[in-house]
Amino acid sequence: MAIDKSNTAPWVRVTLIILIVAFVLSFVALSANPWQAFQAPKNTATAPTATSLDAQFQPQVASLTSLLQSDPTSYTALVSLGNVYFDWAVQKQQASQNSTSTMGADLPLWSAAKDAYARAVAVNPDESTVQVDYAITLFYTGDSNKAIEVGEAVLKKDATFSPAWFNVAIFYQTVGEPAKAINAFEQYLKLDPKGATGGSPDFARSQIDTLKKSAATTSTP
Repeated sequence: MAIDKSNTAPWVRVTLIILIVAFVLSFVALSANPWQAFQAPKNTATAPTATSLDAQFQPQVASLTSLLQSDPTSYTALVSLGNVYFDWAVQKQQASQNSTSTMGADLPLWSAAKDAYARAVAVNPDESTVQVDYAITLFYTGDSNKAIEVGEAVLKKDATFSPAWFNVAIFYQTVGEPAKAINAFEQYLKLDPKGATGGSPDFARSQIDTLKKSAATTSTP
């Protein structure tokens, strides 16, 4: 079940990237995952199907789309629409893990979330949480460089926003910038060593260790 963003701390969605980063970092083995509610249920009989997810999220999209027709620059509605598409993409990606026929069905949803966040950011470019959400959708629609650019812009304004460091680290890791990834993970850990504001310190530490070992192996004659 997706978290209701209206009743949840704004950094929660930022940490969702932990759950699906394995699709990009196939060599990463996640250990204790703190976001069990977002993982596909072990009992496949009760797991949501693509059809049931569509039935769950389509009415929310329709309602927000209708609202935006009368007020196209409503920041609240645009962010909410991005949130709905984001949650839908995560859920559909999980539902598609064991079905090759539906693999990639989440991509249009990531794209729709990206577009909604882009419109929201155009209205209000100053909210770090939404900017990072936007960066994550850029990442999952294949524009890692733009995701880094947006994440770095957030950090330029507020170098203490730890979720941005966490996600930028992953972005750098996937584009083959290990030194920058290590630095970003380390900055995240300095700011939030216990994971109080989102992210996963254990994940960050494991990736630093992996990246440093890989660099050492590469540099060995």
